[in-house]
Amino acid sequence: MRLIASLALAGLVFAGGHAVADEARLSFGGDEFTAGQVAAINQPTVARDAFAAGYDVSLSSAVGGDAHLAGFNVRSDSAVQGDSYLAGFSVTVAGPIGGDLTALGNSIAVGPAATLTGNARLAGANVTVAAPVGGSALITARTLTLDAPVAGDLDFFGEAISFGPNAKVAGKLTIQAPAEIAVPASVAAAEQITYRQLVAPDYASQAGKTAEHMVNSVWPAIWATGLWWLLLFVVGLAFIGLAPRLVERLRSATERRPFRSLGAGFVTFAAVVGLVPISAMTVVGLLVTPLFILFAVVMSALAYLAGTYLVGSRLIGAMLPLDTAIKRAVALVASIVVAGLLGMVPLLGWLLTLLLVAFGFGAMALVALARWSRGQPTLAAGAAA
Repeated sequence: MRLIASLALAGLVFAGGHAVADEARLSFGGDEFTAGQVAAINQPTVARDAFAAGYDVSLSSAVGGDAHLAGFNVRSDSAVQGDSYLAGFSVTVAGPIGGDLTALGNSIAVGPAATLTGNARLAGANVTVAAPVGGSALITARTLTLDAPVAGDLDFFGEAISFGPNAKVAGKLTIQAPAEIAVPASVAAAEQITYRQLVAPDYASQAGKTAEHMVNSVWPAIWATGLWWLLLFVVGLAFIGLAPRLVERLRSATERRPFRSLGAGFVTFAAVVGLVPISAMTVVGLLVTPLFILFAVVMSALAYLAGTYLVGSRLIGAMLPLDTAIKRAVALVASIVVAGLLGMVPLLGWLLTLLLVAFGFGAMALVALARWSRGQPTLAAGAAA
């Protein structure tokens, strides 16, 4: 991730001579997307949802929808009208939340200014709740420090609870721990409290380690994504530098009638993928099926790269001319990163990826047909008629 962001940074410096942050940004439909080594959302407001991923992640903008933050150090300082979903090694919440809070980490701190309107779902080794919880709270931790009122029920799975002077549970207090935990009368009356002993004494102590393992397991996926983006960048850069005429023909083929390219792409995509089951229908074909699978994978990857660059360069070219190889390389990096981030959006991500693959297949098919028709005068004349 850091390597891809550094390539984008270097390209922007060469292209425009301006210093930029080590992060990628996208504003789309009122949503804000940010990713990088240091990912900060700090504009005045975010109309809808906020998405941020990186090492140091911070949110200081008022969010009209939901907030989705993931990283090593995660901090949310501003008001979120909807729900907040936070994951990291260290998670800090210091702004009010209008909906529910779901947080996962080694250490989770919910400050006094957070003011949770909905429910709280927290899992970590050490959890501190100093903000009023308007709903109920479900907390798994080795140690919990509670110094705020909970309007609903509180279910705790862990080893120990420390109660501050402001701690109070209005609903039922259910404690599951290896040993019984004393609860002051100011926190909850005896009839409100239910205690269940955990059968495995080390179960609750593993909650924080499990949360830490889950967070750490995210990084291999991030590095795999970064290597995939780097591979796409290297291949795309090779085409831009070594085959500029081919890239220009691809752009021209899709510029005038983009929907024709999309339709041709779906047909070509289906034909390429369809080679695999067709080849497997005969004994002889089974021998070459692995080659067809490899062919389909490679062609789909190239089609995704072509579609991503063609769409991205067209959008960027509408704002500034891509008249140098450096600028085109920067457009390539930006297109790959933004398309990759959008591809991670639930439900809509796979549809966007499919459209980019189909668009790339359509561009390649149209260029191939044009070159083939130049050698077929009769067909070319018929197509012109």
